[in-house]
Amino acid sequence: MSRRLIALPFLSSVLYILSFPNFNQNWLAWVALTPLALIARRSSPRHSFLWGWLSGTLAYAGILYWIIVTFQAAHLSTGLACLCQMLLAGYLGLYWGVWAWFIHKGQTPFVGAAAWVALEYLRTYLLSGFPWTLLADSQVRILPLIQIASITGIYGVSFLIVFVNLAVAEWRLKPIVLSLGMLVLTFFYGSYRMNSHPKPEGPEIRIALLQGNIDQYKKWDKSYVEEIEKTYENLVIQATQSKPDIIIWPETSVPGYLMQDAVLDSWLQPMIKRSHTHHLVGVPIMDSQMAYNSAFSIDPEGNLDGFYAKQHLVPFGEIVPWAGFLGKFIHVLNDLGGFTTGHWPPVLDIAGHPVGVNICYEAIFPNLVRQSVKGGAVLIANMTNDGWYMRTAAPYQHWAPNIFRAVENDRWLVRADNTGISGIIEPTGRVQAASRIFEPCVIQGSVAPQSALTLYTRFGDLFAWLCVFFCVMIFLRDILQP
Repeated sequence: MSRRLIALPFLSSVLYILSFPNFNQNWLAWVALTPLALIARRSSPRHSFLWGWLSGTLAYAGILYWIIVTFQAAHLSTGLACLCQMLLAGYLGLYWGVWAWFIHKGQTPFVGAAAWVALEYLRTYLLSGFPWTLLADSQVRILPLIQIASITGIYGVSFLIVFVNLAVAEWRLKPIVLSLGMLVLTFFYGSYRMNSHPKPEGPEIRIALLQGNIDQYKKWDKSYVEEIEKTYENLVIQATQSKPDIIIWPETSVPGYLMQDAVLDSWLQPMIKRSHTHHLVGVPIMDSQMAYNSAFSIDPEGNLDGFYAKQHLVPFGEIVPWAGFLGKFIHVLNDLGGFTTGHWPPVLDIAGHPVGVNICYEAIFPNLVRQSVKGGAVLIANMTNDGWYMRTAAPYQHWAPNIFRAVENDRWLVRADNTGISGIIEPTGRVQAASRIFEPCVIQGSVAPQSALTLYTRFGDLFAWLCVFFCVMIFLRDILQP
């Protein structure tokens, strides 16, 4: 095999990395997989898989470089950080390997695109799931394109991008014309949806989002409690000047366990009463010796109206899988985790409006957010803390899926982040307001309650399931053929 061909998997890795933040060259996603497809078709099945695995591993090693920065900020071993980064990248590379094997089989662009979607969908759920930087996430700035997610979910956009990649790889008239036709129809639908979006169904809700910019490593240090409290007191005073209907705090913004800390409660309640408005506060709690990463709806009188605890915890952060076994060999894991999975409904009544609440990492899981909207939410609220990521690309990578969640479910989405990005997103994915990272601020705006359900909200990941079913049939046909 020539050296030029050997360079192709590495080229795909580089192009994929450049498609995402902070490079943001989203146009490269439309050809990023083409080099890998070319070498996969010229290799044996085994080598196709290996080239795909290598290319995917390198791509995710580049995208997830912030893992090392996060470990260093926590004063943990850089060697352990590199090991964790490469293990995760190597795992994610397996999906690329399987996809390259599919491409080697000489399948059409349609089958190749369906295989990519099936593998992305599998990645969303297998081993707790890690749908970080799905291919479609690179396109959040192209609003007419991503409106198709209201029908297919995010996976429909990934399908289209891969189809174009494979049409370019084949460079034949029929697949190129077909891909152009699909793009035209997608943009036509997107433009129509954006221009004919229904008017608000009720009075607008005035929202204020607090971004405290609290240093991640001060949050649990008692010597900084007074500083943290003063920061949020000032932000609440600033927010109440515009008389919002709801003030939303970030994830775990309150420095202690609400309901177990009388001093903390005696600080929070009077402040909320003085604001004369409803609050959604991110705060950990203890219940029956179990800790929950949670959110509380609190009325203007300081009374608890509702409660939600995070359902999908971050592996090796909030919860450690197989902790008893792994802790014997990797002792630092014994200091991680500690949270318990919540089982309460994610829809809270806040100021008379059902709000679908999700916390941090939960925003990257399409079906989890969809369930809250199907359960009656007229607004989506994400509360998060990206202080862990420092000044890397991770906050921007974490922000992008929220735009898809708004489009998929035709809902306004508001996001309060400790260090940013905090912001307000319209149902079409247009960003109405967004903060800079690592700056304390209040983001204010008005959102409109919506109750109509999109096809995606009604039927969920039907498109992805059809891709999975189609690929299974193709696989069975190939192995059963004499």
